[in-house]
Amino acid sequence: MNCLLRHRYMGILRAEWRVHISAIDEHDLVEQSLEWLCGIEGTVDWSKQKSFHGPSLETGIVKIERRKLAVDSLRRLGSTIHQKLLDDGLEKRLDEHKNLHVRISLSKLVRGELELSDDRVRETVVKGTFKIEAYPGQNHLDIATELIRSMT
Repeated sequence: MNCLLRHRYMGILRAEWRVHISAIDEHDLVEQSLEWLCGIEGTVDWSKQKSFHGPSLETGIVKIERRKLAVDSLRRLGSTIHQKLLDDGLEKRLDEHKNLHVRISLSKLVRGELELSDDRVRETVVKGTFKIEAYPGQNHLDIATELIRSMT
């Protein structure tokens, strides 16, 4: 692989988007929105389960294993969200397994808008997890920061 091409997609190994919806949610609209967010059609894997209180819930998951598509999905969030992630501090969104966690509002997403969810507001969210490519001796916070900074 061309070294320049490889560098272009370095920073993320894979991504996953996950959403939990109830029977009253617009299943098809949520699926179309997830497909748009991922840039891949027909990739939402749905599973049904019962909630603690009884009504059935569905979980939709999109796993993005290709680096380019994972980077493209993060890029699709747009410069406004990228800047907000940087301003808020990425360290709050990175875990010990080098995953970057992003939550966006489902109600905004299905209207074609992208907005980070507000922890103070109770709403349904779409959870994104991006595995940062970092090797021993590299700081995954620095890699994630540089990657997102390059997208703004």
